[in-house]
Amino acid sequence: MPASDLTQGPNRLSRYDVVGERADGPDHFVTHVGLHNADNRSVKANEDIGAVHMRPPLAQNGTIKAHVVGSVPLTNDEIKEVSVWINEIDDEYRTASVGPRHQYIIDPVWQCKRDPNTGVLRYRRYSCAGFVLHGHREVGITLLNIDPAVLPEVDRQTIVATYPGIAERAQLLRQFGLEGNGPWRIVLAGYVLHALDRPTDKIRQEPYVARPNDERF
Repeated sequence: MPASDLTQGPNRLSRYDVVGERADGPDHFVTHVGLHNADNRSVKANEDIGAVHMRPPLAQNGTIKAHVVGSVPLTNDEIKEVSVWINEIDDEYRTASVGPRHQYIIDPVWQCKRDPNTGVLRYRRYSCAGFVLHGHREVGITLLNIDPAVLPEVDRQTIVATYPGIAERAQLLRQFGLEGNGPWRIVLAGYVLHALDRPTDKIRQEPYVARPNDERF
């Protein structure tokens, strides 16, 4: 299904469809995305629904307030592969005793942390959008072109809207990969919904290229 605004009516979701949460206000700014964690259920606007998402920390049985949704239909085998991947990520965090802040990153959209001596992968860090995008990549679906050269510039005002409460904490932003005062070329949650707002064959054939103002949906 193309992505949709639930205020226009309820929608039926399958497992690992994408659900998005908006900030309060009239500008439709999408602040968070995750993967729907149930089979075939009807969802309406402002409903708290089960989701796997990177808040942080990674929540396997979390909830998201549903405002917008989208999907590329997954086969049963693809759903199983995504489930295996989610459990792998969770196991990495448990094995390496990774706290919430170290699970999360803004730039790049995901990052592999390896043992400095052996090069062995210890765990992976994600933004909420990165977690959703990587989950789809596990089954061969590249939703979005994440090359910084093609991403829109994001200014500090947008960062404040996206990350209320931490945007003025320079040390924490640096920990999440944002240096300086911007602008930055990063992936925002709304881009995922726009990537899904296309025909299924198009989604599977080529990644979406984000445009300015795609943080709104």
